[in-house]
Amino acid sequence: MLVLSRRADESILIQPAEGTDGTMTLQQLFANGPILITLLGSTGRRVKVGIDAPEQLAIRRKDVT
Repeated sequence: MLVLSRRADESILIQPAEGTDGTMTLQQLFANGPILITLLGSTGRRVKVGIDAPEQLAIRRKDVT
C-alpha cells in the first residue's frame, strides 16, 4: 500500500507504469484486481490516503510527475 498525504487542491495521478505495454486494455490492466483507496486519517487540512493498485499502474503525487 502506498500512503500519501494530500491537502485541498493537491492531486494524485494514476497511470500505466513505465514499461507497461501501451496497447493493454483496461481489462488487462485490472486483471490482478481493482484500485482500492482507503482514507487513513486527517490532521488539520491534510488527509492521509492509502492506495492499493495492480503493479501495472503507477501512483504519484501530481506535483512530482
